[in-house]
Amino acid sequence: MNNDFLPMTTAELMDRAIYIYKKSFGRQLGFAAIWGIISYLAFFVIGIVAAIVIAIFAVSAMAISAPFGYAAYGGGFGFMLLVFTIVLPIALLWQSVSSAGHILISKSAFYGRKENLPVGQLPRIAIRVFGTLIAQAIASLPFLVLVFVGFASGFFSFILYNVPWVFVLLALILLVSYLAYMNMFSLAVAVATFERKTFFNALMRSWELIRGEFWKIAGMRLLWLLIIGIIWTMTYGALASVGFFVAFLSATFDLGIDYAVIGLITIVSSLASFAVMFAITPLDGIFQATLYFNQRIKKEGLDIKVRLERLLS
Repeated sequence: MNNDFLPMTTAELMDRAIYIYKKSFGRQLGFAAIWGIISYLAFFVIGIVAAIVIAIFAVSAMAISAPFGYAAYGGGFGFMLLVFTIVLPIALLWQSVSSAGHILISKSAFYGRKENLPVGQLPRIAIRVFGTLIAQAIASLPFLVLVFVGFASGFFSFILYNVPWVFVLLALILLVSYLAYMNMFSLAVAVATFERKTFFNALMRSWELIRGEFWKIAGMRLLWLLIIGIIWTMTYGALASVGFFVAFLSATFDLGIDYAVIGLITIVSSLASFAVMFAITPLDGIFQATLYFNQRIKKEGLDIKVRLERLLS
């Protein structure tokens, strides 16, 4: 273990996250690409099935509720029920495997070991992470219910129509409150990955690690998300728009570029943008792992424990 396995400042923590990303880039990108391709194929099939089920569900709900004069709300309720019972669990299961894989690879890089992914452990850990994400979704229900009631009652629509700036201010307050509230549980996925905790136990453990540095960690996470957002916008957006830009130039200046060439450029730029997306995907898991270890080093002397383990091994 190197000498910089010590509590880190914000800048040092972000530098370490970037270092881990560069060191484990090949493994991270490979896992993101393999899991991403499998997921996209699965989501394509699931999407077709879900579209059919949604259509049947909406029509049935409207037919049942129409005689009572609540057709719109019946269809809306049926759609929300479908989202929470089918779509959301599938999305959380995908996120569970993705997060667990990237965080496990990050652990090896953080410890200075060969960056391997323990494939045999991945299903068990992904199930723990899945339970933790379900607990996070349950914890966020008060905000979701508040938003739903606000729109269902017509309150938000009334504010938006009559006093738009109040609606914007209210939306910002709700968003900031939600992000601050969920920051308490921001290390829960890393806890579920590295410790034998899941569901609300992982959430409480996350709060235990964050407590005392709540706003500092919230600021670090926000800054990291902004960095990722800027990188994604500058690369993904630029690559995805290459084909449209070439078509625009050809039409504006009559360059005579064949449509087949424009189509090929569009396909290549789209594939490149997907590659960029796969490359950016591991960054969130890497930062979570780095932040988790940093908090344990500061609060529990994790560096001393690991050094002792190495001496005794």
